[in-house]
Amino acid sequence: MPYQIKFAKAPAGYVLENAAAGAPVKIAVREFTSSEDGAVFVSRLEGFPLEILERIGIPDKVSPSTIDHMVAVIGADGQTQVYVNECPIFVRIRAARTLQAGQTVREDDIVDVAGLRFEGVDCPPTAGIVCVFSSGWRKGLFFDLTPIGPDRPKRAYDLESVLGSHFAYLMNQSIFQLSEEQWRLLFAQRWFPFVSLPKRLVRAMVTTVRGKHQVDQHLPEIGDVLNQMLPELRTRWAGVDLLAPHLSLLLHALDRYAERDYISATALLYPRIEGVLRSIHAAFDSAAKATVKRLSSAAVSAGEATHEYSWLLPAKFSQFLEEVYFANFQPGQTAPLSRHSLSHGVASAADFDLKSASIGVLIVDQLRFMMPAKPPNNALEPAARTDDD
Repeated sequence: MPYQIKFAKAPAGYVLENAAAGAPVKIAVREFTSSEDGAVFVSRLEGFPLEILERIGIPDKVSPSTIDHMVAVIGADGQTQVYVNECPIFVRIRAARTLQAGQTVREDDIVDVAGLRFEGVDCPPTAGIVCVFSSGWRKGLFFDLTPIGPDRPKRAYDLESVLGSHFAYLMNQSIFQLSEEQWRLLFAQRWFPFVSLPKRLVRAMVTTVRGKHQVDQHLPEIGDVLNQMLPELRTRWAGVDLLAPHLSLLLHALDRYAERDYISATALLYPRIEGVLRSIHAAFDSAAKATVKRLSSAAVSAGEATHEYSWLLPAKFSQFLEEVYFANFQPGQTAPLSRHSLSHGVASAADFDLKSASIGVLIVDQLRFMMPAKPPNNALEPAARTDDD
């Protein structure tokens, strides 16, 4: 049963800057912070969450450090229901493979986190919320006091989806904390934290690039992982309509990969990836010119990865496609392998290797998870060829 408390005046938010009496001041009325935010996060926990716990007498019975989750639903009149370590938590995920009822779900079975809800907690759009939740050793704090503030606007977003997005961040913080410089280093090595790879391996890749070392050191393990995944890849690629026009060639590329014929696998995959992007573009934006920029963002525009902390990293993946997969080259010079250098016959022969073939397979699988299984119309053929930007 929830605790019942009442604020004489409903909380308004956290002051973000010093201000003299009577002067305007900025207040955070909606915010997400996590244990990675250090002192800011601690100061937030020592605000409303601690005040709530003190009002229900929790610090006298249980140490705040042992609290796994806490949800406070605050009405405009200050009446508040508080739940502490008592709610079953349900997480809605996108699965990497077919799952049966009763099966154990492991981290590598999760492609993305789509939502989180606390069973039995009703938070109407007219109520404020203060929520502390955990993932392993990490904790997050989300609050939204907008509905009980001035003018009392109703919450206009889906709370379950927003909480799911923040929970996704807690579970996968190492990737979301990569700096722009570290992303550049990763792209310069032609790598991306592909969602299909085991999460421990992705974390190892992130640690490697943070240390300014070569991600290629993980290539043997990546190759082993992909060889084990080949039967599953065949199954899940076959279930997507937008891949249907390309499926026979994609499966043939997987056959060549299994036989360690990386030259053939690479030569098949890189042109066909553009074909897949053109199929997505034709289905969702057929009236627009099929430029490199539009093709690179086509899967993002398909709408399957929209929340802020999606593990699919849609904005970064679009950038990867534009800057790495579609990378340009200097005429007359041997160039690193990309869609353009391959099609113009200037890609380095040495790059038709395990690395390029593995990246090609992983790009296709990333696209598979970003696109819907069923397109919104029957435009399944690749768009007509046009000039790039």
